[in-house]
Amino acid sequence: MTGPVRNLVDPAGLSEDDVVEALSRVAARDEGLARSAEHAYEALTWGEGPGVLRQAGLQYWLWHAVPTKYITDEAGYMGRFGHGAAALFDELGLHAYAAICRSSITAEVHAAFDRSDADGHRAMGRAMEKSGIDPPDLADFAWSDFMGGEEAAAHSAVEDVLEMAIAAGDVVVGSSGWRVAQAAVAEAALESDHPELPGQSWRTAVLTERLEQWVGAARRRSHRLGSARAGVANRLLHPVGPPSGASAAVAPLVWLLDRHGDEQPLTQAGYLAPSFVRSLQAERPWDLVLPMDRQMRTEADDDKLLALREWLQLAGALRKRKSKLVRTAAGAAMASDPVQAWIALTRHMAPQGWDGFAAETALLHLLASSDRDTEASYDSVLTFVAEVAEDMGWTTSDGGERRAPSDSDVAWSLYDIRQVWEACDLVAFQRSWGDRRFTLTEVGEAAALSYLRHVAAGPRTSLE
Repeated sequence: MTGPVRNLVDPAGLSEDDVVEALSRVAARDEGLARSAEHAYEALTWGEGPGVLRQAGLQYWLWHAVPTKYITDEAGYMGRFGHGAAALFDELGLHAYAAICRSSITAEVHAAFDRSDADGHRAMGRAMEKSGIDPPDLADFAWSDFMGGEEAAAHSAVEDVLEMAIAAGDVVVGSSGWRVAQAAVAEAALESDHPELPGQSWRTAVLTERLEQWVGAARRRSHRLGSARAGVANRLLHPVGPPSGASAAVAPLVWLLDRHGDEQPLTQAGYLAPSFVRSLQAERPWDLVLPMDRQMRTEADDDKLLALREWLQLAGALRKRKSKLVRTAAGAAMASDPVQAWIALTRHMAPQGWDGFAAETALLHLLASSDRDTEASYDSVLTFVAEVAEDMGWTTSDGGERRAPSDSDVAWSLYDIRQVWEACDLVAFQRSWGDRRFTLTEVGEAAALSYLRHVAAGPRTSLE
């Protein structure tokens, strides 16, 4: 059994003279091949010399740039460039790179692009996966679809370390457990010192950049939102662990998932069966106040129960299957482990779309009030969200006319998620005549920070 083909030299040790001599030797055999080799070298180095040659750059050029960036009808041009590059790499002692150029994988990618761009991109993805140098997502870190400068540099640095690990045999692609070894190498590289930012690792540099992008994206459209995000950004640089009250906070979620069991029937209207709802009445871990002439009949009679059940569906803990509501594997994990329930709560503390924007902006206002050691009124939260919404260009329809959301619109959008926050004791909503206090509890503050860190320091999936 033969091992992987390895480079005999490090590209950093090569000079331009080495390249000129290598191209001369190729030209002596085949001038056309030498022209392709020279073009490949120029495309891969951009005048910066052979020291910048790396496997990741070669794979991108071979598997993406050559098939998609060249405007030509010439049949077989992809293979011609690949063979030219391979001839040069062999002359330079970069046999691993030559083997990639001549590999069946490269031929498969080129053939797929000949069929269609969709087939080509799928084949390219598989090829990158098989190469082993594509940095994997880690348990607590995912790469962005749209990277800033620091993240792109970090991604390249991890690619280079993975290339060296594979060449040294520390990661044997395709062997048993190679993914674990790959992830360990990638994590160590991500945690290594940044070459230009003293005191920072590649990871901290990426997180700082993401937070700056999060703040900057808001500032470009709303000074109010930008200032609110900037005020909390430094607190999001490091993970926020579960506070001492986390188990109590998620108790309503754990209780409902436990009582729900594997599945429950749903009514034709999509509610939990009244008999099951009534069975919960004496156990529910929150106060329920009904009018004196009204009895508990359905799930819709308990706003918090309905909001919690719908939230558990959005969080992936429950899922509809025909006429039943089924507890998922994630839901079972939450029911048996409060830590998993806490993670789910802080990942889904706000919904998507307009309701999510309103909830996230409300949390920022509440955190700012907590920093000032003041209590926010519910009305001030609604007003702040409405003002920021107008800054950001949100509109709603009113009698066929478009207008900015009002405080009342914000109140409606916050209603359901507020029920979840209240049930989990993340917020204190104190109602008195003319004075409605709305504040984050201690555990609510930790939950809000954890959620905002997940949003702000997480991978960028769009250019916003």
